[in-house]
Amino acid sequence: MRPESYMHTENPSVVIWQDNVPVLWRAGALEAEAISDETVLPQSVVIGLPSDDVRTAVLEVSADERKHLASSLPYMMEEQVADDVEDLHFVSAPIDEEAYLVAFTRKAQMANWIEALPGAEELKLFSPEALCLPVNGNECCIVVQGQEAVMRWSESQGARVDLTLLSVVLDSLPDAPGSLVIYGTDRDAVMAHLSDEQASRVDWRQGGWGALLMLTQASPPINLRQGAFAPRLPLGKWWNIWKTVAIAAGVAMALQFVADLAQYQTLKSHNLDLRSAIQESYRKANPRGAVVDVEKQLNRQLSEFAGGDGVAAFTPRLVDVVTATLAHDGRVTSVNYSAGQLRLNLTADNFAAVERIRQQLEQSGLKATLETSNARGDEVRARLRVEVS
Repeated sequence: MRPESYMHTENPSVVIWQDNVPVLWRAGALEAEAISDETVLPQSVVIGLPSDDVRTAVLEVSADERKHLASSLPYMMEEQVADDVEDLHFVSAPIDEEAYLVAFTRKAQMANWIEALPGAEELKLFSPEALCLPVNGNECCIVVQGQEAVMRWSESQGARVDLTLLSVVLDSLPDAPGSLVIYGTDRDAVMAHLSDEQASRVDWRQGGWGALLMLTQASPPINLRQGAFAPRLPLGKWWNIWKTVAIAAGVAMALQFVADLAQYQTLKSHNLDLRSAIQESYRKANPRGAVVDVEKQLNRQLSEFAGGDGVAAFTPRLVDVVTATLAHDGRVTSVNYSAGQLRLNLTADNFAAVERIRQQLEQSGLKATLETSNARGDEVRARLRVEVS
């Protein structure tokens, strides 16, 4: 049973290696196209790796082993390979609930295949070439190219063999295929290498890879472009496309940063000048004490002189006091205000003038009390307490 993850495509192109050189076969083509650095490979191309350099196997995997299969696979296959597993690249794909298809090749060889292809960063599907052949039921699909044959006899098994060994390999298969679907250009030359019994099962189809790709609609069941060889993001290509925009955006950001920095320095200088002016103005009103927050300190001090709940405003009452004093030829020498009480020192011509000042304050709605008074020379000095609340 094929896993649901296998994607179906219409007549894919395939790259295979002929005489150690990669060539491109398109569906319906009569000949392969040589690949150069200028070749633009189709987006749906499948890279068919030489099957004699890529081995496949079916591995029974338990449910517990499945969780750690990616890391343990090289060691599970260690007894089945002659090479050091550290030098091999392993991938796997599920066949059913109990079996996995495993493919492996040398890491150095995998790197060489990728390096040999133009636009390798965009190539996503690498599979053994034998598994790129279409197969249906109990048949063996074979494509003959020169003196070599690529064959596939099951969903997960295939090989590349010398044409002279084709008959021997067919006889060695555990289950003899009911039909041999062979693609080639020289029927007599191929039949000469088969036994009479094998020849009787041949379904000959004229053509090569181009002809068989016309009947291929399914992707190979396994992909070796995984792990360390997974496609990398095409950062270089993206940079070539967007570098003009990126440079322009970078220059714009740099200019904006310089402009913002210049504006910040200007505003910072203005702020320092403003703070200095505020502190200088505050010192004119209050020359003593530490300066922490000029605005808050000044507001707190002024709030004492503002009218609040049950407290009359200070300024109108000060006007009443001064008016009454001047009306009787007096003079205010000092004023002290605290908690709704105003204490003032004044001078007048005589004690009667002081009393008239006090009485006028009473008439203005203020409670005025004479605390002290004494005569000094030709004038009287007095101290009044005035309730302004």
